[in-house]
Amino acid sequence: MGAKLHGGRALLTLAACLLGWSSTAAAQEVGTVATGTITVAGKQVPLPPGDFTVIASGTANARIVNKTGIESERLDLGPIRTVTLAQVADGRVPVVVEIAANLVPHHDGWGTTADCTRKDIYAAVSNYKSGWDVSCLYLKPLPVGDTAPAPGGEALARLAGDRGVAVSSFWVVAGLRVADRQDVVDVRYHIDPAALGVPATAANAAAWEPSAIEQQPARLAVVKDIAAWAGTVAAPLSAGLQGRMDPAWTAFPPIAGSAALDPGALERTTRAEALKQLRDSGAISQSAFDEQMAVVTGAVAGAGAAEATTWTYAQVAGWKAFTYRVVVTTINAGIDYVFIGRPFAAGVLVILQVVVNTTKFFFHEMMWQEVFGISPLQREAPNVIEFGRTVVASAN
Repeated sequence: MGAKLHGGRALLTLAACLLGWSSTAAAQEVGTVATGTITVAGKQVPLPPGDFTVIASGTANARIVNKTGIESERLDLGPIRTVTLAQVADGRVPVVVEIAANLVPHHDGWGTTADCTRKDIYAAVSNYKSGWDVSCLYLKPLPVGDTAPAPGGEALARLAGDRGVAVSSFWVVAGLRVADRQDVVDVRYHIDPAALGVPATAANAAAWEPSAIEQQPARLAVVKDIAAWAGTVAAPLSAGLQGRMDPAWTAFPPIAGSAALDPGALERTTRAEALKQLRDSGAISQSAFDEQMAVVTGAVAGAGAAEATTWTYAQVAGWKAFTYRVVVTTINAGIDYVFIGRPFAAGVLVILQVVVNTTKFFFHEMMWQEVFGISPLQREAPNVIEFGRTVVASAN
């Protein structure tokens, strides 16, 4: 009976996923134009300003490469929905967006992407990372060549031929991965530096290397603008993973000049728009709206909140550990002195207790890891999973 119920739930889950896929399939058909955001497999994805045309849409299977280099299909992860969009402006393709999202939930998480672990690119930042939950961002140069195909592949080539537009041979990629225990969305924004005023080709890719970019202000400004813009869409993408993107997040700032923008101002603007929608819908009263707007605009200072954010988590944890050790050691010393009656001997005994307890705890943990292995509930790092033409690599 239990097995039947479990199977029934699985079928219902799969049916719900398929229904969600069919409801958004029309928005992903080749030729469809999207502005502001696009929904892929139920996940909302932010887009740069302007109109984007869907140039490719399909599914892909994930693959895994184990530690010995053996490659195999990961059909248990289910089909991955892939959508590619391109923008056309001024006779060029300034931006190409590649999106991958799961169609079927997977119980053991999706993990991070290999680019978020690299040290040889412009930047790789993890907003948060656990055994299952991941939010990361990376920036890297992409010169098109034999080993690095152009974003969009043949679909972009067809678009360029049909519309008679130019396609760059060099891109700066801003990638974002957001995943939890069941779902994942992976987005790669390919930006042509020429769209930001600095032409680039694969032939001069050396000038865009991470080691060389610091000495070239114009190119560095392009990378900073792209990094800043990607940072502004990280939070909306995290909300969009569960289809909960704030309605106020319907238009995002231009990429050009993003480094000069105040992230706090963008957040305040978004919150103000959300409050206006709540007021207009009758969800909050005018007085509540005025009170909240006073906080958003800074007219009312949140002194309590400011004090609460003075300490970091690491500082709190460090001081708690220190005070706990002082209290425990003092109590142990007192108990030892009562029973022994000699202060020096009691002190030596306390020191031995600290050393012995720490050592035995360490070897006890090692025994559980070596003899019994690390259970899924103790996963120290997420898997590394890629989609499309890139393979999956496991961190386990």
